[in-house]
Amino acid sequence: MDEQTRFRTALAALCASGEKKGKKLNKDEIQAFFQDMDLDQEQYHLVYAYLASKNIQVEGEELPGAALEETPYTEEEQAFLRQYNKDLRGVDKQPQEALPALFCQAADGDSRAKKLLTEHFMDRVLPIARQYAHQGLLIQDLVQEGHLGLMVGVDTIGLKEKELSEEAYLEREIHRAVRTALDVQNGSDSTGEQITERLNRMADSITELTRDLGRQITPEELALYLDTPLEEIEDLLRIAGEHIEMAKEDR
Repeated sequence: MDEQTRFRTALAALCASGEKKGKKLNKDEIQAFFQDMDLDQEQYHLVYAYLASKNIQVEGEELPGAALEETPYTEEEQAFLRQYNKDLRGVDKQPQEALPALFCQAADGDSRAKKLLTEHFMDRVLPIARQYAHQGLLIQDLVQEGHLGLMVGVDTIGLKEKELSEEAYLEREIHRAVRTALDVQNGSDSTGEQITERLNRMADSITELTRDLGRQITPEELALYLDTPLEEIEDLLRIAGEHIEMAKEDR
């Protein structure tokens, strides 16, 4: 395997690790993935920037341009944000040690556990909604869709992939709900010719990568190769069903 392929494979595995660890990594964890590669500090900064683009936080790293001025919200949106942040302060948070049991109970259909988890993770919705602001929907509509995604995630927590953490699964469902609302608003259609074209491109890429690497590839490697969010790759793989076989992530 050449140096570039090794780097891309390590980066894909690193992103998968970040998803499992609640989208937070420290520099030691990151550098362990590249310990057999001679990366300089500038290259590591590029890795940190790539992780940030995937919403994975690197502890102790402030990226240039992170504090650029945002597009201003409308007065209506600003009023909503003030009230929403005020309302969030009254939402009950659960002790961290109580979450594993609540996740198990929710997976078994316990309505009380679902309610507690939904309230606990409500503060994850706004930061995600902000990432999609000014693209066709008001922030309050994005937050509403994010809440629906959170509720769906909590309700289906027992169906999550084994390698994905519960928190990462919930965040993925919030992202998915917000993106879907934007697609509908902007007239994007994920069916018919568009979805067929994306599936064909994905299948061709899987064939190319499998041939080059001499093994089955993981969804994370495919997402990196196509420069496509992992969530979108996973959606396409679900549509493809058993027609496309992928390797399981061992990390």
